[in-house]
Amino acid sequence: MRVLWKIEMWCRKQAAAAILPLLLVGWLTGESSQALTTFGKSNTQPPKEVAPTAPPARPCSRQAECAGISSSSCVRTHYDSVTRCLCGDNSPPLNGQCEAQSKLLYHVCANSDECNDGLVCGAPNITGNAQPHLRVLTPQDKICLCDTESGYREREYTCSDAEILKTSIFAIIFVTSLRKILFY
Repeated sequence: MRVLWKIEMWCRKQAAAAILPLLLVGWLTGESSQALTTFGKSNTQPPKEVAPTAPPARPCSRQAECAGISSSSCVRTHYDSVTRCLCGDNSPPLNGQCEAQSKLLYHVCANSDECNDGLVCGAPNITGNAQPHLRVLTPQDKICLCDTESGYREREYTCSDAEILKTSIFAIIFVTSLRKILFY
């Protein structure tokens, strides 16, 4: 009888160990409730209409080439190897206009109020060994840069974010606690 109980407990732990990563991934992506309710069901919903994608913004090699599009900057993003005239939120202008109120990394600015949180308006370091995406600027241009005084660091066209770090630490603590509860 005791052997059967041990086998049953072992099976439960194995099942929990198999389901836990799926739940965790669903929770982190924000789709856990949908994943749990649709598991094993066939898709009977009609396909969703796909919105047309905006045409890509025009390429540029100098900031001055974007002067005709208000609130745009000649920037390069992590998902495109070409510098383009993009709005402050890295979206292409619609009908030559930008609606974005605040600006992301590398966008031309007049003061820090125009930049998103974690960014400050400052002069870029354009020296002989400057990165290619900064060579579109002149030494007089000011752009949104990572606020290094507040602990933000640039990495792959974004600034480090304390919220992501907090979420990662929370997830590690949560998984560790859950493992202790399930396996001990």
